[in-house]
Amino acid sequence: MQDTTNKNTILIVEDDPYIAMDLEDAFDARGFKVLGPVADVITGLKVLSETSPDIAMLDYNLGNETSVEIARALSRSNIPYLFLSGQIEDVVKDNDLPPRPVMAKPYVPEQLIAVVRSMIA
Repeated sequence: MQDTTNKNTILIVEDDPYIAMDLEDAFDARGFKVLGPVADVITGLKVLSETSPDIAMLDYNLGNETSVEIARALSRSNIPYLFLSGQIEDVVKDNDLPPRPVMAKPYVPEQLIAVVRSMIA
């Protein structure tokens, strides 16, 4: 079992199981403790009610819903987050959220990790 005492914790919200696995592997390999991945709003909000990650990575479009409610909960808790999405225009249109970084899919893992690290530095 890995020691996760001093690791940054990241919540991953992603409904595509292959992308979720890739993200989990990428963050885990770079020393993060991964919460999730979760694929829907209800589960994401449940995780947030039980723990407080250092940062969250949200897929905007979760099939029949968006991750906006999770983003709002993160904002209320002052937890930084970013969107990783194939629908950048939709994320930008959601004007009631505070400005957050948005990265487009497909993504380069090293760039994503660099952005996440800079947000929690």
